Amino acid sequence: MFNTLPPTGVPIDKLVIDGNASSADSSFAEMISVRLGGETFLTNSGRTALYLLLTSLKKIYPDRNEIIIPDYTCWSVPSAIMKAGLKVKPVDIELNTLSIDPDILVNSIGEKTCAVIVTHLLGIPGAVERIEEICKNKGVALIDDAAQAFGAKVKSREVGSFGDALVLSFGRGKCITTLHGGAVVVRNKELLREFEIHYSNLPEEEYSDKSDRFQLKVYQKLFNRRYYWIPDNMPFLKIGETIYDPDFPVNKMPDKRTRRGQIMMERLDQINEDRIKISNKYRAVLSGINGIMLPETPINDEPCYLRMPVLIYDNIKREKILKKGHPLGISGMYPGTVSAIPELSSDMTRDSYCPIAEKVADALITLPTHFGVTDRDIDNIAILLESANKLKSN
Repeated sequence: MFNTLPPTGVPIDKLVIDGNASSADSSFAEMISVRLGGETFLTNSGRTALYLLLTSLKKIYPDRNEIIIPDYTCWSVPSAIMKAGLKVKPVDIELNTLSIDPDILVNSIGEKTCAVIVTHLLGIPGAVERIEEICKNKGVALIDDAAQAFGAKVKSREVGSFGDALVLSFGRGKCITTLHGGAVVVRNKELLREFEIHYSNLPEEEYSDKSDRFQLKVYQKLFNRRYYWIPDNMPFLKIGETIYDPDFPVNKMPDKRTRRGQIMMERLDQINEDRIKISNKYRAVLSGINGIMLPETPINDEPCYLRMPVLIYDNIKREKILKKGHPLGISGMYPGTVSAIPELSSDMTRDSYCPIAEKVADALITLPTHFGVTDRDIDNIAILLESANKLKSN
């Protein structure tokens, strides 16, 4: 209890807390635009970013009301769709990418399809090249959701650089953080004109530098494994909890918060390199262990591994690993598929059952890949997973 490794996190130091950005000649938004291409707009959250995009697309395509998404993804995605007054259409996923299966997508797009949102779960690139081609051929918009995959690549091309627009998230558990925040990058000219209208009318989120500095200091302190047990044992904080909630505030990111984003951008590649090194160590020690599966991504892709996914198909074994592995930062992901969200039952369309998504929802666990993970942690996690067969019989 008193030595608990957080499941995810980003390194925070005094420079980030003080917000003294070294790239005074370039703004946070400009840095994103240069990296991914397009016009960047900063928001108070990733959900807001997606909601604003969808609201703009709704104006462009008033006769289309369905948004296709993977059936296993963050519940913030359907929350934003519902807030925009559109319908969710979940489709099944690929087991290796944990994202939309393009073979299923091609037959799921219909006359009511407004857009496809491709997500890249845990920093693993989806089949976005092929999905982009399908969307172009079908005449529907593609939103590249890189909220969990900022810096990941598909054949040397960055995730987020595909489609008509992309969304990013800078929450506490994402690739980089500004505490709260998100971004939209728009490349489609017609969509850009409509988006600018919606964005220009947004108020800026209320901001207190004193509050942000305090929260970052707390984040820095409680990320330490000797202290993480404190917030981890406060249920009202809802740490790591996935909630479907379309009722969220919609604001611009405060200008003063963007300075921390600049600092984080300068460190993004190094943060991802460290995560990849840890994920490679996991692969080395976990390969060959019976009863677990590590999703294999295409050889030319470069995941950034926000967390390391492991599939365990024995439910009893999985639950015991989650319980015993909690101090080591082992955790689950989302509580179920998008199709299983009760509040969506009357505002969702489905072509077919999504067996792979359900399989993943029941089997997925994640391993920490952040800077606080040591070689000893990795060895202990491997020992726990290797002893899973014994755990079942105890």
